[in-house]
Amino acid sequence: MLPTDRLVLIDLENVVGFRPKPRTLRTRITSLLNATEPRHHAVAAYAADDAEDDHTASALAWLGVAPLRVPPGPDAAENALLAHAKRMRAQGCALFTVCSGDRAFTALADDGYARIDVVIWEGQPISSKLEQVANHVRRLPRPNGEMLDAEPTTAPPRYPHPLQQSYRTLADHTIDNLAAGLVIGIGLALGHRFADRLLPVRQSRARDD
Repeated sequence: MLPTDRLVLIDLENVVGFRPKPRTLRTRITSLLNATEPRHHAVAAYAADDAEDDHTASALAWLGVAPLRVPPGPDAAENALLAHAKRMRAQGCALFTVCSGDRAFTALADDGYARIDVVIWEGQPISSKLEQVANHVRRLPRPNGEMLDAEPTTAPPRYPHPLQQSYRTLADHTIDNLAAGLVIGIGLALGHRFADRLLPVRQSRARDD
């Protein structure tokens, strides 16, 4: 990463809620993403017990946000985000946008050279310590009921990852091959049936001659 690349850290339970409904999640995450452009990438961490009943990861991936699901525990989501930030800092990242008001993210300022911006909702509590170390705090209007019923303002690309495009291309080729095989198979079957009916007629004429 370049020093000018921005990493967005989303504390899901702090700015969206615990086990949010899909439409609520999409609307609020979209609002946060629109407010944090341009960025290198965004990650969202949340705690969940049951992976089979968890639809949050899919919804985040659809929005282009990397999901970090962690077992429930004290500061589990915050620690996961900080661990990711530490790895990205080792790769040269120095710009962080935190979507949370939690004090835990003051740890990003420990080295003294990172720029920290905070994006939260209007009226949302924020740690006084985090507000002190932040370079800028931006407060967004809270999505109201009407906004929660709206679709995201920006839709992600249909196939955002090259690997997904490869899967799609493979699937298209497979379907084309199956279709071609089906047509050929039908043609061969009709040809054999026509030959079976024609052959007895030819054999009968031969006997007559």
